[in-house]
Amino acid sequence: MKKRLRRHGKEPADLDITAFMNLMVILVPFLLITAVFSQITILELNLPPADTVNTESDKKPEFLLEIIIRPNALEVSDRPGRLIKSIPLKSGKHDYKALSELLSILKARFPGKQEAMILSSPDTSYDTLIQVMDSTRMVEIYQAGSVVQAELFPDISLGDAP
Repeated sequence: MKKRLRRHGKEPADLDITAFMNLMVILVPFLLITAVFSQITILELNLPPADTVNTESDKKPEFLLEIIIRPNALEVSDRPGRLIKSIPLKSGKHDYKALSELLSILKARFPGKQEAMILSSPDTSYDTLIQVMDSTRMVEIYQAGSVVQAELFPDISLGDAP
């Protein structure tokens, strides 16, 4: 009987959460600060419509830039099927610098044009696709001893290569 009475006489023990609170005080600001440095860039892409038939045949066909990623070359052409230039592999890799130079020339000829269509096969690597997209959107120009980025064709559409 004495044991029963002794149990009722003790108060419940307090839970010491000081160490946990110290951890949270340090961890929460650290996570908030590192979240600022890990920003994600989002590109807006325009997918081609399912029906690409030109209904107005009286209009003069306008310049529609197409970049086709092939396993052995990058083909730059005009949408009606006119091949502008085929850029072969350089030391086993796609030549993105030559692509940027060619697109700079095309941008000078068509300064108001913003759209480009990138066509790739299903086995094209993600890195290749991103490199072609970056080369199509911007070009680095050296002016007065510094590097300046100039806009080429920022409105990019993706599709399957023929």
